[in-house]
Amino acid sequence: MQQPAVGPAEVMGMFCLLFGFILIVALIVGIFYLLTLQKALNRVAPHNRLMEPGSVWLMLVPCVNVVWQFLIAIRVPDSLRNEFRERGQDDGSDYGKSIALTQAILGLIGAPFNMMSSAGGERVALGANVIVLILSLVGLALFIVFWVRIANYSSRLAVDDRGRRDWERRFDDDDDDRGPPSGVPRVPPPETFREGDPGAIKP
Repeated sequence: MQQPAVGPAEVMGMFCLLFGFILIVALIVGIFYLLTLQKALNRVAPHNRLMEPGSVWLMLVPCVNVVWQFLIAIRVPDSLRNEFRERGQDDGSDYGKSIALTQAILGLIGAPFNMMSSAGGERVALGANVIVLILSLVGLALFIVFWVRIANYSSRLAVDDRGRRDWERRFDDDDDDRGPPSGVPRVPPPETFREGDPGAIKP
């Protein structure tokens, strides 16, 4: 019995379904990646940050992410470097900066080859597709390596055995300077007692 032929509409439907699935998977991976970057920056003292934690989400904005990936590749590692240096734990590395920059540059290099694969002849398209595939695999590997490195650095900041960071202590000290809670009388220091006050030390 002859099988019914698959029409163009069915092929297009399967292609759209596959493309939608890949897009959803890529979005989920991107969200977890950006959460890792945000968490790492949250564990860096504000004065050591070169980028605010919430600004990493600009990577989800089309066209903006082309430029923003370079800012992330530079400012996230440099923020981590500043924090580890202040804690006296700098390992002398670039904290993944070169890896992230290489991955971003490979993405830009692959863009014209993508256009050649659709606009050129058959041989040109085949060669362009091979180059795009190689660049994509290398870029994916670098992306995973950078993600893992940032996650490891973030974990190191979280389990720092020095205890709370100095900038957190300063915030607590500022809170202490506000005085006791309402309803609790403030006890003046000894030099402010006057003669005859209750509790004053008599000479």
